[in-house]
Amino acid sequence: MNEIVPAPPRDSLEANLDQLIEAFLLAQDVGIKSKLVYRRALKRFREFVMLRRQGGAGHLSKTDLVQYKSQLLAQGLSPRTGNLYLTAVRQFFKFLESSRVYPDISAGIKGFKRSYGFNRDPLTLQQARDLLVSIDTTDNIGMRDFAMVNLMLRTGLRTMEVVGSDVGDIRQTSNATLLYVRSKGKDAKDEFVVLTREAYEPIARYLAARRCVDPRAPLFVSHSNHNDGGRITTKTLRSAVKQKLLGIGIYSSRISAHSLRHTFATMALQNGATIEQVRDTLRHQNITTTQIYVHTTDRLEHAAENAIKI
Repeated sequence: MNEIVPAPPRDSLEANLDQLIEAFLLAQDVGIKSKLVYRRALKRFREFVMLRRQGGAGHLSKTDLVQYKSQLLAQGLSPRTGNLYLTAVRQFFKFLESSRVYPDISAGIKGFKRSYGFNRDPLTLQQARDLLVSIDTTDNIGMRDFAMVNLMLRTGLRTMEVVGSDVGDIRQTSNATLLYVRSKGKDAKDEFVVLTREAYEPIARYLAARRCVDPRAPLFVSHSNHNDGGRITTKTLRSAVKQKLLGIGIYSSRISAHSLRHTFATMALQNGATIEQVRDTLRHQNITTTQIYVHTTDRLEHAAENAIKI
């Protein structure tokens, strides 16, 4: 059966694609970073559409979106990234249909299947200890790096949450020291992690060395010549962690700065924390994500392979 091709709009979609993408982005009530993801994804889709147009193809149809999906897969994108790009295209066509510009030809387009698990591995307890011991804290850069790595291992913070923190986000209560953070997809810093004494003291020493008391100042700053005193970037943080991992002999591509978050979750569960406690600390929207850690931990601790005695 031949595919039913949608009736062409009054003006060519391809001819007005740039303006339609801008209109779509303006209409999205999402954060700046989400808009950047949409923009990047739709830029790639635009390139696909323009190449298709140069080849003399007619108006877009669902078949074209299936071909675009195949192209993303052929380009070696991870399932997660591919799904982000497909989501942007789906939202774009829903916007076009609601605006009566073009039919929603994305309906029924399935996403990429993701494997059960994470694409990063946790550190072992000994590796975590070796990582901390390896950091030279005789200067401000070393004190900063130790405070950041130690913080991530003890609280499971994401890199973006670490670099986005300000001095004033640390608040003392009668029972605990808290660090308020802006979680993924949120606009306000309305969630927190608990800073134990072991997590807080390296930060306090670093701030004292900087002589920083301004609550508006970044918690962690660059100490390079071209950006001295400016907020550290996620790129710098990830690079610093990777270099320190290499320094203790860890060369795996599956271990990175994000592995520190996985390390926290794995160790917390192994040491008696409940799945609900770990979910609350990691701020997972869906407890199913947290359950992946439980499944992995239980699988290792109660492996059937250990029952084989030959």
